[in-house]
Amino acid sequence: MLMNNKSFLNLNTGERTRKLLEDFDVIGTVQHLVLVPRGDYLEHLHENVRAAVIASTLGLSSIDYAKRRYGDFREEKSDSQSALHAYIDAYSCAKAYVNRMLEKLQSDGLPEPSLGVFGASIVLERLPPSFFCAHFLYQMGHRYEGHAVSRLILEQIAWAYAAYSFNDLKAIEKIDTTRCISLLKRFAKEAGRLYGFLSAKTHIDYASHSEFLRFENSTNVVLHAQPEFREYGQVILVLADLFGLVWELSQFNYIKYPEAIEQETEGPIIRADRPFLAEMQRHTDAIERSLSE
Repeated sequence: MLMNNKSFLNLNTGERTRKLLEDFDVIGTVQHLVLVPRGDYLEHLHENVRAAVIASTLGLSSIDYAKRRYGDFREEKSDSQSALHAYIDAYSCAKAYVNRMLEKLQSDGLPEPSLGVFGASIVLERLPPSFFCAHFLYQMGHRYEGHAVSRLILEQIAWAYAAYSFNDLKAIEKIDTTRCISLLKRFAKEAGRLYGFLSAKTHIDYASHSEFLRFENSTNVVLHAQPEFREYGQVILVLADLFGLVWELSQFNYIKYPEAIEQETEGPIIRADRPFLAEMQRHTDAIERSLSE
């Protein structure tokens, strides 16, 4: 049934734009370029947009003619796109895990949280947009910029870990974000390894110049984008895992069914069999397979 109002024009542009930029295909000519959502189920949309772009480029008055005449026109896919799509799937998994963790919070009818627990929840709840920013940079191949945002995410996770056990505002105010990593890595060793890696890539020293500098045809060439999708996938998945650990630890009393943390007599500990580890491995393997194709 056709809509008899303009409700379908309610774009909610901010959220939908971010969703588009998470996973898109490019349809274009030398004159026009259009971003469209990726997905085989959207092929009809792709065909219509492709015809409109071709018609606009060639000055044709009929989109239907462009579709009939140039319907078999397709953008050539690069060899790295399979790895890119495998990386995007890994990010989607990380995003879904973070959101699912956040949705598990249940505070109705329970005592008010301490200042530290509340502060940790606020810091962690604002991180999904940061994950998006890191992902967008990685998707575009901006290695060092993406790692800089990932480092910010890790520092915020570490701050939440350091803060959750306090109930004194002055003590919380004195927390040094960068020093929190040393505390977090005692709880989760991977945090220390990841922070060291991200810091080395964020503070680009001379030894790193060979990663983005090439000498071709007697000319120095600077690489502005690097398709290191194995690396990007590993970073985003480990960040999501650390997020889940600190979220459940800091909000433990408000989560009915924890899956990453379990309570022992000596206190909360990390579950070695937490389900997300299997998801991480599945996507890591998928990226590896895409690189060998």
